[in-house]
Amino acid sequence: MIRLYRQTPEGIERTTQVDAAEQHLDSVFWIDLLTPEPAEIKFVERLCGLEMPTYDEMREIEATSRLYTEDGARFMTTTVLSRVDTESPSLSEITFVLMGAKIITIRHSDSYSFRVFSHQLLRQKQISRDQVFTGLLETIVDRQADVLERFGAELDRLSKNIFRRDEPEGKTSKRVPVSSALRLTLQDLGRVGDLLTRQRDCLVNLLRLLTYASNEEALDDTNSTLYIKLRPLSRDVTSLSEYANFLSSNVNFMLDAVLGLINIEQNEIVKIFTVAAVVFMPPTLIASIYGMNFAHMPGLENEYGYYISLVVMLVSIILPLVYFRSRRLL
Repeated sequence: MIRLYRQTPEGIERTTQVDAAEQHLDSVFWIDLLTPEPAEIKFVERLCGLEMPTYDEMREIEATSRLYTEDGARFMTTTVLSRVDTESPSLSEITFVLMGAKIITIRHSDSYSFRVFSHQLLRQKQISRDQVFTGLLETIVDRQADVLERFGAELDRLSKNIFRRDEPEGKTSKRVPVSSALRLTLQDLGRVGDLLTRQRDCLVNLLRLLTYASNEEALDDTNSTLYIKLRPLSRDVTSLSEYANFLSSNVNFMLDAVLGLINIEQNEIVKIFTVAAVVFMPPTLIASIYGMNFAHMPGLENEYGYYISLVVMLVSIILPLVYFRSRRLL
């Protein structure tokens, strides 16, 4: 899909009609390509006289493949974490192309930041290419900050679940079985840790883009509006990276704590079996020595003795199971 944003006397106009791009090319300042078809890519290339990066080229990890200048245009690609509000968040690449007074964006996944900025843009009367570029980056950075805040809140909740003490007031402390809860907590920690790793990768890529864009702009004019706005954005991304590192260290700490608690829980179960084995070992030893082969044993002549013994064996199996179940050890 192609979205064209052009400047009109009435304000900013958005259209998907590609004919308008050729008729009013001078007034078009932003060409947004969302999951473009090959024909749409070729149209933009013919319109702008540039070769656009392919999807595979956008996914390359080399800095020289993501940040470069070609035919007087700057090509800058970064990675963002998209669909965070869904069950399947994923990484997606966004390419910014700065060419003269125009900006071209190429993306293969719908982005919340782009939707927000697009709505804000349509309320403006006049805007420039640099304002669109910095506005998009600011919205992306704000979104990254919101995502990190959400991860931080999630880790706070998990931390309370791990280290809480469910003890009634005025009573002595008692061990609380937490095996089932710890399994769920371990899964949640793994999920948050995975998302944090992806988010840190996004911030690293975004910081590289900001550094490249500001350095390239500084070569032209250190007093330019774009250079002045990119510098504080770089500081914001740096602070977000530090916060992401802090959250990652918290994830590692809580993972160690959960695994430690699981080990304690398992040791408690082993201890119960050890005590039971020690308690029943002497009578088992005596019974094995004598074989219970006495001349006079009560109940041997009982008509229902065999069935009573079966019931007693069954009860001896059920009672430990009920006990372990009540202690949430099974």
